[in-house]
Amino acid sequence: MRIRDLQDKRFKVGDLVTVRSLGDKDQFCIIGFKRGQGGDRLAILKGLFRQTYVTEQPVSELQSLLIRGKL
Repeated sequence: MRIRDLQDKRFKVGDLVTVRSLGDKDQFCIIGFKRGQGGDRLAILKGLFRQTYVTEQPVSELQSLLIRGKL
């Protein structure tokens, strides 16, 4: 039997997002997920317009760029 983490399942790989703490000037694409040291879920993000910009941010800080999460 496998137990799945259902928290913050609204984001998936390929979603376009911004990070609340960074403001709206930087947009990102989610390229993966991982667990932080405290067990919190982190998203690995790649910049849309600055292709060399890769960062890790908590999923709780993400905000979808799409209206109602759909293209």
